[in-house]
Amino acid sequence: MELRHLRYFSKVASLRSVSQAALALNITQPALSRQIKDLERSLGYVLFDRTPRGVTLTAAGAGLFAHCETVFAQVERIPEVLRTAAQNRVMLHVGVPQGLPYDWFLGLLRAVDGHVPTIALTLHEATTDEQWQMLQSKLVDVALIHREAPEAGGSLLLMKQEIGVAVTADSPLAHLPQVGFAQLDGLSVMAHAVGEIATQEIRLRAAATAAGVTMQWVFRRFSEHSGLIALTAKVDAVLLTQSSAARHLPDWVWIPVRAERDPSFDLAISTWATWNEPHTSHVESLLAVMRSEARPNG
Repeated sequence: MELRHLRYFSKVASLRSVSQAALALNITQPALSRQIKDLERSLGYVLFDRTPRGVTLTAAGAGLFAHCETVFAQVERIPEVLRTAAQNRVMLHVGVPQGLPYDWFLGLLRAVDGHVPTIALTLHEATTDEQWQMLQSKLVDVALIHREAPEAGGSLLLMKQEIGVAVTADSPLAHLPQVGFAQLDGLSVMAHAVGEIATQEIRLRAAATAAGVTMQWVFRRFSEHSGLIALTAKVDAVLLTQSSAARHLPDWVWIPVRAERDPSFDLAISTWATWNEPHTSHVESLLAVMRSEARPNG
């Protein structure tokens, strides 16, 4: 089996068609069919069920297709691995979520360079759910996720960020030092989509219910176009952290939010460093720096 066999297989699997895959790969259909059969023979498994309408993955084929993403990602990293090794440094892959304060992470990078110069970090931006899959596939050494993961090898609370509301400068709320959920009653409010910040939708809905208010929720994945999304959706306010507001809605006013009726209700977004066990001494050195830079009390 060679890498090209996996690339051929992956293209057929994604397109569900040998003929379309052959066209995309710029090879003949009979040649591609032979390559797939050679791969099946070498692995000892049938990977596709052939039908008049195309091909479908067998259970073994579906398993291999899912694994191919990991294989290709590791291959793409080879030049970076070689370059780092030639500098006598060890590369560690760290998953980072959206909404992480830029200044905090910049300070972490400087601390790593200062205390552990033998480590080279490479960052992979992904949601909590995506990072969890990457951690399980060993595509990242440490995942920074927005939930505690007791099922992981280990975890460390890095920080808690207060949730607030961003409004335009002409909003009636803009002059307030603090906003309660009661003041959002009847308004259209935009928040992170599920998967961006795990369980946030559930917690926000619970806080609104506890306050006895009804809001028109608009859940979106935050991006560089969040301001435009908020304007086109005609929302009255956006619930997010101060660092996210500064990044995505720099012209809006950010105000802290309090949860009425239950002062213990935690609206803050927590970020945890999570890793697999066993881990290397270099991962432990990185975690030691993270511990020194952690802000678990906000």
